[in-house]
Amino acid sequence: MKKKIAIIVVVFWMIVIFCLSHQPANASNELSKWIAHILAQNVDLVTSREDFNLTSFNSLIRNYAHFLLYFVLGIIVVTTLKKMGVTGVKGILLSLLICVVFAITDEWHQLYVPGRGTELKDVLTDSAGAITGITVTVGIAWLVRNIRVASVK
Repeated sequence: MKKKIAIIVVVFWMIVIFCLSHQPANASNELSKWIAHILAQNVDLVTSREDFNLTSFNSLIRNYAHFLLYFVLGIIVVTTLKKMGVTGVKGILLSLLICVVFAITDEWHQLYVPGRGTELKDVLTDSAGAITGITVTVGIAWLVRNIRVASVK
């Protein structure tokens, strides 16, 4: 049952990414502008208002969104594969393959969305997010396993 739920979570997250990518350019930009505006309300905490550029900040938010969405995807894919018994280097490489192929197909899908296009930069950002998510998950699992072993000795 846990394996099925894990697979459902992966598919759900891929659907979330697909739906965000399926938004026409103007709707996608409005969503990121809204998020940028909300975050910018706290800009005084990190910079002065004179230095702040909402357009640049919006672009940064869009890049972080790519990274974050695939960071989460990397985590849940590698965790799901582990639940299915695919671990070690094989689990890491298969997780990476799944995430990168999904990033490529997601960018390709955007060719058919009004005002959107395909950018290699986005695939690279998505892939970096997935690699980071996979690495963090595997690293934490390794630490936990070795701390347990050390505490037993």
